Amino acid sequence: MLLSEVVPDSNARQYAVQRLAKLLRHPDDLVFKAEEVRRKLAQEKMLIDAQLNTDVRRQFDDVQEGLELLYSTTGQIDRVKTDMQKVDELCNRAQSYLPNFDRIQQVSVANRNFVRAEEFYRQFSDFHQQYTHVREMLADAQDNFRQGNFNLLRLHFSLHRLEDFRSRALGFTGVDDVDSKQTLAQMFGGLDALVRDFEEFLWMVAGNMYDLALRSRSNIIVQLLKVVESEEIADRVQERENGAAGLSSAAKSPKASGPRREREIKHYKQKLLKFIHDFVSSRVAEFFKQEAKGLDGITEVTGFVVDELTFVGDTVAPAFPSNYFIFDVYVDEYHQAVVRSTNELAAGDLDGGSILTLLRWVREYHGAIRKELSIPKDQLRPALLEGREDQLAQEYLDIAIKKIREWITNLMRTEHESFVGRLDAPSMGEDGLYVTGSSTYLFEIINQNIELVIEAQRAKLLCDLVSECNKIFQDVSKQWRDLLDAEKSKQIDAPETAAEGLVDYTMALANEQIRSVVQAETIRDETGDRLSRSHQERFKAELSQTMDVFMNVAEAATQTLADIVFSDLRPITSALYSPDWYQDDLLQPVIETLKDYCQDFHDHLDKYLYRRLMQDLLSRFALSYIDAVAGKVKFHKGQATEKLNHELHRASKFFKEHIDSSAVSDILNVVRILVSLIDSTPAMIFLEFFSIKKQYPDLPLPLIEDILSKRDDLEKQQLKSILESLRQKSKGDTGSSLAKQRTLFSKLKNYPPLGTVAAKGRFM
Repeated sequence: MLLSEVVPDSNARQYAVQRLAKLLRHPDDLVFKAEEVRRKLAQEKMLIDAQLNTDVRRQFDDVQEGLELLYSTTGQIDRVKTDMQKVDELCNRAQSYLPNFDRIQQVSVANRNFVRAEEFYRQFSDFHQQYTHVREMLADAQDNFRQGNFNLLRLHFSLHRLEDFRSRALGFTGVDDVDSKQTLAQMFGGLDALVRDFEEFLWMVAGNMYDLALRSRSNIIVQLLKVVESEEIADRVQERENGAAGLSSAAKSPKASGPRREREIKHYKQKLLKFIHDFVSSRVAEFFKQEAKGLDGITEVTGFVVDELTFVGDTVAPAFPSNYFIFDVYVDEYHQAVVRSTNELAAGDLDGGSILTLLRWVREYHGAIRKELSIPKDQLRPALLEGREDQLAQEYLDIAIKKIREWITNLMRTEHESFVGRLDAPSMGEDGLYVTGSSTYLFEIINQNIELVIEAQRAKLLCDLVSECNKIFQDVSKQWRDLLDAEKSKQIDAPETAAEGLVDYTMALANEQIRSVVQAETIRDETGDRLSRSHQERFKAELSQTMDVFMNVAEAATQTLADIVFSDLRPITSALYSPDWYQDDLLQPVIETLKDYCQDFHDHLDKYLYRRLMQDLLSRFALSYIDAVAGKVKFHKGQATEKLNHELHRASKFFKEHIDSSAVSDILNVVRILVSLIDSTPAMIFLEFFSIKKQYPDLPLPLIEDILSKRDDLEKQQLKSILESLRQKSKGDTGSSLAKQRTLFSKLKNYPPLGTVAAKGRFM
């Protein structure tokens, strides 16, 4: 078999690549199988070349034989022409042998005309009887239609003989024979009505083909089609005669012989196909109206079309001639009727749910047609919804996002008013956590739209929907962060103007964001697994972004809580290392304040956020001890380190009640570094500094300089030498080299990280 017989030339290269892919499935095949494959393909090429040579040689032989036959035919035609000329000469010579040949010829013509006239007279006399018989046959067939006791072929044959006789009778009348024409018109007047009645009955039979097939009366359908084929043959004969008459009239002028009545071209096959079109169209339209009832039951259309076409293929199509391709005709008619009815529905104003119903049904429709009838989507023309699926999907997306945005805007307006007014305490969930309840309402509408899109089997639309929702969530997130900043500023800078309960409402907001994160994660994990692999990655990425948006608000809320706590502690933290700090116990009010806040956080804040908040509070607590070095303070060696160690012990004990002890030790270790630098001897400062530097690469040198310069035990010259040595050894440190080694020291307010604008401004 030649490759060109297997695949088209345009696909030969693709076929070759696919075949090689099957032969060489693994990388090792290039080493172990390549030579064998090359040898096998070479053998196949030799066989193909040999077959091609044989076929070409055979074609040349056939052409040579045809040319020889054509040459011999030319000689035979010349011989026939010569023989016909001889026959013509003999005929002309024979006429001269008979002196009365013209009279004999006239007598022969008269005899033939007499026989024809006698036959015509007999038929003319029997016409009324034949007409009455055909009329009775038709009436009997109409009366017994439901029983199927009639024969269309016999009825059509009898009627055809009457029509043929009328045509010949009218051909016998002369052009100017008005009386004869009127007489014949009166005689044949009822025949046209009989023909119309027969055609009505014929199309009534066509309209009941489904019922006849259902009652196993396919023989009547066959009779109907034989009638149609008979009329089609007669139409073609008449068309040829009309064409021949046209050529004849163009070649010579008409003679005085009377005109013959032309047969009317009936186009029964065309009418039958038009009848099938009208029948299917009305049947589908009626189903849409009565059964589907618009978009509410459009999914029922798929089963209807499949059942109808299955019935046609099993019972109706076998009765038709193969050249009708009648099953394909019915497929086209049903599909086009469905397209027309669907377009009428889609032309109206559709809401989001209706659009998704349409989109889901279109996919189900094509899937069912392909599965049940083995008809691919490409064969169905025109496309359902006229190819407007992407446009409708975008319309749905616009409608859904508009409604979601309006709904969320109204929800957020209510939430913002409640958050700012704080007239009542926030709601409390079953677990004792403060909540607002907004996440429940928020994801209710989101889940509704997601489920609708999933049912419509539109994975790309689902990803687009989540992407657009993320834009809304980002806007909402910014509004919440701005509101938190505004309310926090009011609480810290002008507490007399702020409503009470900001801490409680901030905890409720943070908890609600975590609940939103959990719901988004549930959708990501459960719904994502229901999507195809091609869309699964994008969908999960979009939901992960959604979770990040909500988590950002939750973190902003916990930072607000920490800011409020330390705004209350600011008078105490600003007095660190001052004379009051050396004389009084300033840590006790700090711990008591933290206890009050932390108890509320423990009882009413999400556990995850609570741990994050406690780590943030601990970090800020430690950083407050470091940042306080920048003030006008003095470190009294011995006294300062003793007090710092004592406070670190008490603080460590407090924070270990709320978070992991190892985390407490790691964070408070930055304050212990301060202790070690205050307590180090001048000779050990250099080693101590670089020991700390290994653990904390972002340790600011200005901080070390401030600590050492504020020690009361170092002389100026000694201090200058130490600082110069530290500066020389630290020249290699740059902001870029430390960017990937950030520790708690990078969060200092008074000692910004190396390389930042604040750090440059501080020492310029």
